[in-house]
Amino acid sequence: MSLFATVNVPCPVCGKQVAFNTVHSVNAVGRPDLREAILKGTFQSQACPSCGKTFRLDPRFTYLDVGRNQWIAVFPHAEIDQWRTREEEVQHLFDRGFGREAPPRAREIGVGMKPRLVFGWSALWEKLAIDDHRLEDVQVELLKVGLLRSLPESPLSFATELRFLEVPRGNPAELSFAWVNSTTADFVQGVSVPRPLYDDVALRADEWKSLRAEFSHALFLDMNRLIIPAGV
Repeated sequence: MSLFATVNVPCPVCGKQVAFNTVHSVNAVGRPDLREAILKGTFQSQACPSCGKTFRLDPRFTYLDVGRNQWIAVFPHAEIDQWRTREEEVQHLFDRGFGREAPPRAREIGVGMKPRLVFGWSALWEKLAIDDHRLEDVQVELLKVGLLRSLPESPLSFATELRFLEVPRGNPAELSFAWVNSTTADFVQGVSVPRPLYDDVALRADEWKSLRAEFSHALFLDMNRLIIPAGV
């Protein structure tokens, strides 16, 4: 079941209170339309009845798709420096829902589940897109690390991050990435990556062994865990 609650939030433009139907949890099997809205970038967006400005709430909810074995806890990007604390909290939450502390039937469902922790809309969008294209998120993050090592300079900052977009139709030999604004998810700059570079990450297993081990057991499976110091 997908859960919503109506709360009053101030419009970021005019300051007037807006009745907003905020989400607490998304069940993508029961509500596939919500998954589509996330991918379209329209989920949790609403126009202010006073000034007409459309704005989007920061994400704070859990996303479940049993059919795709996805369970994702989503937090605002502004809290990314708290990733280690959030990772511990989210692990406990997953354990109670589908892990070792869950009822037997729920534990059965949780056996193949991939629990993840993300910060911001673009990070959630990316996890869904990676699954759509049948890629592995561990390998995608390792590829990003490799790309940053090879670039003489990049737009990487707290406000800008590198995200996977798609395998272009008609060109399966490439992967499309983009630098996006971490808060708004707005496009900054595109990056085309030859598909063999992604495949090469798996072939050169020894070179990626230590980083793969760190990513493989992480709920916050994101290149940013190597860059952003974990606060409290």
